[in-house]
Amino acid sequence: MSDIALGESVEIFLDAETGTLSLGKYIGQACKFCQSTEGLSTFKNSLICSECKSQMIALATQKDKPKHQPKEVMAQLLLDLLEKYPDATQQQYADMLRIPIARLRQLQQTIS
Repeated sequence: MSDIALGESVEIFLDAETGTLSLGKYIGQACKFCQSTEGLSTFKNSLICSECKSQMIALATQKDKPKHQPKEVMAQLLLDLLEKYPDATQQQYADMLRIPIARLRQLQQTIS
């Protein structure tokens, strides 16, 4: 719940199979990454806009995958993602860059 600030709206989720009750920051009907409300579709229980979806597909299908790029290039790609998707998780950044989370953390240390 570290993403939820005092006074922000929350959503309550109930997993009927496990009986687990959880809270999450209320985002509404917007893209999980850029908060756009246009061209939304559902992907793994999250809304994603067509532009973000296209970018993720492009990253996933690149013949010259970013994980083989020099550290400086990867650091710049990460900076671009941090700017475009400020609310994404570390795992989401790692997935977008197609690198292990340990490598992502190394890149974060490089840019800070």
